[in-house]
Amino acid sequence: MYLNIGIDVSKNKHDACILNENGEQIGKFMKLTNTKTSLDKFLEQIRVISEKHGAEVRIGLEATGIYWYSLFSKISDDHKISIYNPTQIHAFAKVNVRGSKTDKIDAKTIANMLRFGNAPQTDYSDKQRLELREYVRFHWKLTNNKTNLKKRFKRNLHLVFPGYDQVFKDVFTKTSREILSQSPTPDDILEMGEGKLLELMKKASKNHIDKEKARELIVKAEDTIPSEILKESSLFELQIMMDMIENLEKHIDTLENRIFAIWDKVKDKHFIQTIPGISEFRAAMIWAEIGDIENFTHPDQIVAFAGLDPKVRKSANKEVIGGPNKRGSSTLRWALGWAVQESKNVNPVLAPYFEKKIAEGKHYNTARCAASKKLIRIIWSVEKNKKPFHVPNNLQSS
Repeated sequence: MYLNIGIDVSKNKHDACILNENGEQIGKFMKLTNTKTSLDKFLEQIRVISEKHGAEVRIGLEATGIYWYSLFSKISDDHKISIYNPTQIHAFAKVNVRGSKTDKIDAKTIANMLRFGNAPQTDYSDKQRLELREYVRFHWKLTNNKTNLKKRFKRNLHLVFPGYDQVFKDVFTKTSREILSQSPTPDDILEMGEGKLLELMKKASKNHIDKEKARELIVKAEDTIPSEILKESSLFELQIMMDMIENLEKHIDTLENRIFAIWDKVKDKHFIQTIPGISEFRAAMIWAEIGDIENFTHPDQIVAFAGLDPKVRKSANKEVIGGPNKRGSSTLRWALGWAVQESKNVNPVLAPYFEKKIAEGKHYNTARCAASKKLIRIIWSVEKNKKPFHVPNNLQSS
């Protein structure tokens, strides 16, 4: 016999409901908080109830943001816990025709989910993977912030110095940054003069700059028409944003060092990095997000976990298949997309597959999405078989 305990998680308090195998509620709803006193009292209560009924305890939690971590850390010392995605709970709750939704109802819904079918296997004992996943997701956030800052920076630079990016295609090189920090406007460049400008560029590039670059920038400064509107605010923002970008880059470098430090300890047991075009860093990101491959019985489950499975709308005899539903790990989709981008020209399996999709007239993003799903199958194969990537026989002779 089981006691099925569902806990609806929120930021400061949680509601718990206990059901027996027949779906009958035992006792009243319980309230608990993320305090040692409250959780100790809760654990003692369920111990007494389980002994009274001679039943084994099963506990289910809703994975609400980060708020379930403390609860899980404490309760998992004594009990096995099943973690449910809020989407799973929402879908299961639809059987309630009254359409009501409260924390107590959600707790009862989770308890009922434990009663029906097999509860999901949950293992959060791998602290290294959890730490790595947290670093990876933070890296993704910082990288997105840096990208947005760079877009804003380029926009402001065009107001201050139109055409600068025609001289420096990448305005964030070390040489370009040094110029912009000292002489961000056309007038500043002309005041500096070609000789001093060349010396500055040589020093910043360690003498690897083409001297014609200085002349080209002088000519551009003489001929451009900067905007006098928003000039002061744009210059101020440029300075602030450059500082922010450089600080973000330092933090991102530190994060990457931490990611590599963890990955170096576990990579000998994994084979994602043996896939051509997949860097060690990208392999670490993908492994952290996918988790234990044994949690998946088929690669299509990973496709769904990444949110790359298509949206399907079916009514009567009409079926419409749309793009990816994106109801999954956005970090994993991002990592897979970049992995495809980096490997589509060197991977003997992905390269022809990607080109085939393009030749069929597929949009670039559609082809990349399809290649991401292909890559998942390759990852599934090497991780499940615990063997490095090898070129399939039918491609070796070609």
